Amino acid sequence: MHIISIIGPTGVGKTAVALALATQLIQHKEIVGVDIISADSRQVYKDIPILSGADVPDGFLPVSSSAYQQQFFVKEQIRLHGVGILAAQDSWSLGQFQSLFHEVYAQAVQQHRAVIVVGGTTLYHKQLLQTDARLHVLPNAELRAKLATLSLAALQARLSALNFKYWQTMNNSDRANPRRLVRAIEQTVAAMQAAPEVKGLAKKSTPKQIFLFVTTPSAVLHERIAARVQQRFAGGVVAEVQRVLQLASVSEQLTSACGFVEIEQYLNKKLPVDECIAQWLAREIRYTKAQYKWQSQFADALQLRTETATWRDDLLMLLQSVY
Repeated sequence: MHIISIIGPTGVGKTAVALALATQLIQHKEIVGVDIISADSRQVYKDIPILSGADVPDGFLPVSSSAYQQQFFVKEQIRLHGVGILAAQDSWSLGQFQSLFHEVYAQAVQQHRAVIVVGGTTLYHKQLLQTDARLHVLPNAELRAKLATLSLAALQARLSALNFKYWQTMNNSDRANPRRLVRAIEQTVAAMQAAPEVKGLAKKSTPKQIFLFVTTPSAVLHERIAARVQQRFAGGVVAEVQRVLQLASVSEQLTSACGFVEIEQYLNKKLPVDECIAQWLAREIRYTKAQYKWQSQFADALQLRTETATWRDDLLMLLQSVY
């Protein structure tokens, strides 16, 4: 069974494309339904649905089932997984996302359902079918507490001493990122102690992964993002962030979401409202530029533009070309 990965910059309309594609698959292919899996490292948190844009589409209702570890949403023959399943203090990693994917995929194969992976966290798409055991190393709270006291230089030295081969493969950005250094040290230490079991990674034939890159002109994209930021600000995002800040423990992955720091500064009266919105918007646009650069990693990706009135017809033609 093919896996369709929908990638593209934030605000381009990937979720709408996924829903349209799911409907077309049900209409034109011999399947009983579609499982959509969110590949977004922020929308996974239930405490920030407004900030992360984790808007569950109209008509989807929450469901819990013994077949899945996590709650999901259902509308007719379409299921939506990976949205709003974590508390603020929980961590989320590529390995955990892989486990979610394989859980859903195994059920989909048995039930003759199609699988669509959609979201802006490019790494999740790129490493979806990788079987590296390091990805499944669980967070080590005790080790992380010790590493939190170290400087950037000390973290770099620690990783270089523990795993020089891996240190050499890291780019400058990763080497300057304390969170990624801590994760690399954590994985290395776990590998030294015992090789973790990789669950759910089938030894059978690898499914084909089809990449669909959704795009639109920059001017259109920036206009959409600006409207979305304004809508979220007016829709209760400030109160949402305020509630999170009052919690005893919050994952760094949650607090690093676009807009979180800016709103926190606004709440602390360090930024006026207009500047808060302007800085949030600027950060979102910078992020889209990075996402476009990551497109080069998917040279064979199909292309879909969403600013045209005929994009659904274009999507159907793409679907027919690969199935």
